[in-house]
Amino acid sequence: MIRKLQQKIVIIITTLLTILLIVVMLAINIVSQVNNKNKIQRSLERLAEKNGVGIGTGYDPYHDPDYIYSDSFAVKIGTDGSVEITINRNTEVNEKVLIEYANQAFSSNKDSGYIGNYAYLIKEKVYGVIVVFTDVSTIMQQNTSLFINTLIIGGISVLLFFGLSVCLSFWLVRPVRVTFEKQKLFISNASHELKTPIAVINANADVLEAEIGQNKWLSYIKSDSARLNELVNELLSLARLEDKSGHKLVFEEFNLSELILQTALPFESRMFESGKKYETDIQPDVTYRGDISSIRHILTILIDNAIKYSDENGEISVKLYTRSNKKIIEVYNTGMGIPKDKLDKVFERFYRVDEARNSESGGYGLGLSIANEIVKRHKGNISVQSEYGKWAKFIVEL
Repeated sequence: MIRKLQQKIVIIITTLLTILLIVVMLAINIVSQVNNKNKIQRSLERLAEKNGVGIGTGYDPYHDPDYIYSDSFAVKIGTDGSVEITINRNTEVNEKVLIEYANQAFSSNKDSGYIGNYAYLIKEKVYGVIVVFTDVSTIMQQNTSLFINTLIIGGISVLLFFGLSVCLSFWLVRPVRVTFEKQKLFISNASHELKTPIAVINANADVLEAEIGQNKWLSYIKSDSARLNELVNELLSLARLEDKSGHKLVFEEFNLSELILQTALPFESRMFESGKKYETDIQPDVTYRGDISSIRHILTILIDNAIKYSDENGEISVKLYTRSNKKIIEVYNTGMGIPKDKLDKVFERFYRVDEARNSESGGYGLGLSIANEIVKRHKGNISVQSEYGKWAKFIVEL
């Protein structure tokens, strides 16, 4: 539970910081591109105003924020169809290509745009039309370089965020871990301490029953004492499973098919008494390496639950089959089933789907939690499927 909480904290912190970083990175790139686009537009406007004539000798570009350090040229088309080309600086494009660029600009039906590494602007003049071009390859490289640099910085930042979130998660869950450890210690100690008085109550009830005979008050005492003893045993089982250092599972190869049959068959008498249909479909000679007593405990919990929560004259089945390298155990029962919104909660400790029904059946909300812990210790998975009002099925994958 603590580990899951830490994982959630790491995911939430890293995700939030990453989203914030992405927003900042996008904003930087967008603002940079908009500024560069505005500079290009201003440069083209000034070039058009001067009829395509660039900066003259002696011009100081460092004091002109609109100056673009690039080659430029202009194509002027007079009303009489005459063509005049003005080239500034060292444009490496011949006049034929320049005219082709101008034709492309006209055919685009746009007043401004981009052709190759050049940005263009079309302006109407008294003598006709002028198309001015300026080389924007340097600015494009700057935009690309900025984007790549922000990606690199972003990637490094995400790794740093992850490391930071891991450190923060340890610090944030420390109080929870301390409380949880105290809770486990209390449950373990209280369960051990309760074993003795429960045994004394049962012994005294038996003595009284031997002296005065059967009595309904004594039967109430013995019944509730048995329920309390069951709860204590479940609490002890859960405490032992959580204390991995103190409860070592003994893994050995065994016949899983025989173990399931040995565990399932004794329940036939209870099924017969309650008028329920009981079926077993066990694939023979399925072997598994695990803790025998723990696997038996899982089966006992699931079959007992199926009996408790099946409807009158209902059906219960236990199956074992293999799929790929997995051993699949299914315990099915008809009955009220489990609502969809509660399927992910049934393995939480002390959680009960129907409080009134569980009180009548004697459930404490610990059995499935114990089964879940055992399956986890075996590196397996336990899940539940249900159609509310009709059936429920628990699936263990080993």
